[in-house]
Amino acid sequence: MGGLSKNSVYWGGYGVVMATALVAGCLAMASTTPLLVVAALAAVAAAMFPALWSPRTAHWIPAIVLATCAVSQVATFVFQGPVVGGAETWWLVESVALMVLVVPAVRRPRGRTALGLAVLLTATITELPLRMVLRVDPPATFAQAVKLCLAWLLLAAAANGIGCYLRVLDARGSAALAAERRAHRLELARDLHDFAAHDVTGVVVLAQAAQVLVDQDPKRVGELLTRIEEAGRQALSSLDRTVHVFTGDDAATVRHGPHAGETADAGGDALRPRPRDLGGLKALTDRFARTGGAAVRLDLADGALADLPRRVSELAYRVVVEALTNVRRHAPGASEVCIAVSRAPYGGMDTLSITVIDDAPDVGSGEDSGEPGESERLGGGTGLADLQRRAEDMGGELAAHPHPSGGWQVSVLLPLVASGPGSGDEQDRPNG
Repeated sequence: MGGLSKNSVYWGGYGVVMATALVAGCLAMASTTPLLVVAALAAVAAAMFPALWSPRTAHWIPAIVLATCAVSQVATFVFQGPVVGGAETWWLVESVALMVLVVPAVRRPRGRTALGLAVLLTATITELPLRMVLRVDPPATFAQAVKLCLAWLLLAAAANGIGCYLRVLDARGSAALAAERRAHRLELARDLHDFAAHDVTGVVVLAQAAQVLVDQDPKRVGELLTRIEEAGRQALSSLDRTVHVFTGDDAATVRHGPHAGETADAGGDALRPRPRDLGGLKALTDRFARTGGAAVRLDLADGALADLPRRVSELAYRVVVEALTNVRRHAPGASEVCIAVSRAPYGGMDTLSITVIDDAPDVGSGEDSGEPGESERLGGGTGLADLQRRAEDMGGELAAHPHPSGGWQVSVLLPLVASGPGSGDEQDRPNG
């Protein structure tokens, strides 16, 4: 638009329309009652006012509607005739302008205010024919006046209907936007819980181990401090990457970790998100072994990760992350974690099977041993319980319970065919 802002265009167009209307009104006043021309111009000015169409300036609408209706009512009950010189034309212009004004008056303000303005405008529009039919010579009959007023009432009702329809669309749009924002917040919360919290838990576990060894074996404390620093950098880098994924800032800068100071547009992998599907399983287990006290044994069957649907791979990866995080939190006595990944038939379908077993001492019910029981191991709404619901939505199942030989077992079965709500072509494409 040649550098012109949208607001300037609105007000420029408004000025042109009103200037044209004023010129026409001045020319018409020589042969038409000025009161009718003024009432029509006031209605046009209100209907065309750009602020009426902006939600941010909706607070102007009640005052504009009240002033416009006051002018129109005065014209209706003060005008004594005669109806000459194009008075009918200005009456029709005013009628159309008031009907246009009904739409934002019903659409924008709060409920009770919108209702009051709708009643006032409807009454004003319905009374408009009286100034014409009662001032002609000879005057119209009562039945004719009522019929014309009823016709204008129907037109006003149609304008109200349009305003109500747009109001409903606005409400639906606001609800959809709120739902989308909530979904983004929940997804961010899941990512922080599933990934960042995993690294933070490693920091906590190592710090607790350092506190125990500070008197027993001071030499090992230095080694633990190095591992704590590495785990802390991983946690901060995970936070940077998670925030980057949701902001979509291609030029965002990593503030922590080994790639601190690098940017995504530098051509490196500073902000390249860490794989959050089973393609990053080996790297995940290596990090866990480096920053935790338990060794990890990965039993990966041949072809188990071939052509996995993306949503299956991502959910399975989250399950493994959550299981390893729970080992750190609730099974400090575990010396080894075994992760088995394979394909298995289930319910007549080919499924991905993952089992995570730790060898922590028998937790029993959690009452006598001092170790967490099943309810604590399952976690809250963003832990295994949430992952269990998501697995069921995909047509699979997730179970977490004590292992017969001791320790704890988390197992998940996920069908490799699109199933359940949310299945889509984009989500079910093979990852990698």
